[in-house]
Amino acid sequence: MANSLPATNEETHVLLRVDALSKTYISGGRFSTRTPVAAVKQASFEIGVGRTLALVGPSGCGKSTVARCVAGFEQPDSGLILFDGKAIPPPRMQELLPITSKIQMIFQDAVTSLNPRFSAAEAIEEPLLIRGFQPPERKNIAQAAVREVALSPASLDRPITHFSGGQQQRLAIARALTTRPKLLILDEALSGLDLSTQAQIANLLLDLQHKHNLSYLLISHDLTLVARMADSIAVMAEGRTVENASAQELLADPQHEEAKKLIALSRAREAGIMLKAATSA
Repeated sequence: MANSLPATNEETHVLLRVDALSKTYISGGRFSTRTPVAAVKQASFEIGVGRTLALVGPSGCGKSTVARCVAGFEQPDSGLILFDGKAIPPPRMQELLPITSKIQMIFQDAVTSLNPRFSAAEAIEEPLLIRGFQPPERKNIAQAAVREVALSPASLDRPITHFSGGQQQRLAIARALTTRPKLLILDEALSGLDLSTQAQIANLLLDLQHKHNLSYLLISHDLTLVARMADSIAVMAEGRTVENASAQELLADPQHEEAKKLIALSRAREAGIMLKAATSA
């Protein structure tokens, strides 16, 4: 399925702006030298309403740290994060909840966000419970959410562990939808799925984006998926954004060495998959 959203233009409203974001952690413990480690250094990008930006780069380049700062889980050392024109406040502040309820994160392992001891209904309704919704309204919203991800409301009483990996990821998406978000952060959310299931979930996400005008921050090492879903791409290396362009432009003519390397690795991986499929046929 092709991305049916309109092409990016100057009139597209910017939903998320990340400007010169930096984050340093301290490594080491009580009995070892404590050393500052710069996870992110001057990262910058924008995502328009209804658009998808893919944040790509090698492992350890700072992609997930950026995502955690945007989601409000971490406080950056410096830089600015503007969501719908408002700065995201530090974690645990009372005013954080109204903003971050509109930003939801989908992880690679769905169980990260779905308590395995819960039923599907309990997992999906939990964000509504935290926000003070009453049982009848929670149930109605949860049922509507699972229908949107092509699951049956009759399955809500089943334990989370009784669902397949693809179904668990659909439940995680349904849970995110209950707060009526504007931005979904997809942190390698499809990488743990087989290719067939991955394609189905990608189609679902594109359909939901079109229906609700959602914006996505897509963190992925799979440039085939990125080419299919993203409007723009920001490449990270050693904590910095080193290239930022439309998906079509960057994939066709990458400028930075890290972008060229990622594309070459992706093409080699695709060739290997095709060769394996041909020899096993």
